[in-house]
Amino acid sequence: MPAAAESLSPERQLEALREENRRLRADQVRAQAPPGQSDDRGQQARFRTVFDNSPFGQQIITSDLVIRQVNRAVLAMLEYDRPEDVVGHRMLEFAHPDHRDDWRFWQERLWAHELPSFTLETCLVRADGSPLWCQVTSIRFRGGDEELGHTQLEDISERKTLEQGANVLFHKTVFRPKTVNLFQDKTSRTA
Repeated sequence: MPAAAESLSPERQLEALREENRRLRADQVRAQAPPGQSDDRGQQARFRTVFDNSPFGQQIITSDLVIRQVNRAVLAMLEYDRPEDVVGHRMLEFAHPDHRDDWRFWQERLWAHELPSFTLETCLVRADGSPLWCQVTSIRFRGGDEELGHTQLEDISERKTLEQGANVLFHKTVFRPKTVNLFQDKTSRTA
């Protein structure tokens, strides 16, 4: 490793080595692939890199909403430590009870009606039970013999909190009850 890397923390050095290993493995796979397949593997490697390193939650789901694959951002958003805590579970298990119908509705649209994609704002539940507002964008794609969904999750909890605060302020301002002084002297009013 270069001398500049020595000033990095051990965790950063390890991550840099892992990334270098990924690149070397991808290069090795491309070099060993028969003609015509190297481009597919290159595309898969690029997709994998984007999927794994995206700051947004990325996941692959089946038509019955079973999570097949997640990136680190999904784990962080839902406050889970290991992919096994999420992979193999249905999205409905993480959906807030008031928002499970959102998922059922879009599941029907995406697979039964073959809608190519959808976007919705919904609420999930973190490991500690707290709400996680997110914008979900999902697209259908062919994965081998089955139709899968690539789903991106963007945490919009901060925006939702601000919106709720603005709504409360609006209602307090617009719908503020008028106070009436029942003891006001009628003669002291001016016309």
